[in-house]
Amino acid sequence: MNGRSRREYLGAIYSRYRQADLREKQVILNEFCRNTGYNRKYAIRLLNGPSPDPRPQRTRRRRRSPTYSPGVITVLGAVWEAAG
Repeated sequence: MNGRSRREYLGAIYSRYRQADLREKQVILNEFCRNTGYNRKYAIRLLNGPSPDPRPQRTRRRRRSPTYSPGVITVLGAVWEAAG
């Protein structure tokens, strides 16, 4: 079971687990751990944690503006070559 299918399975089980009583939660938790291979304590944290919404879209990071102008770069290149 890959990560994507585990997240989908968590989304399907999440609301059922939250509405269940203690006995039903034990059964659901056992089933969830058996199917995903997660440790029981980690599975409890996932099921009691915030709602498993789809992953938020990553925002593109703005690139840093160039520090030196093209004229300065050519002069620095000449100095670098002269210095060896």
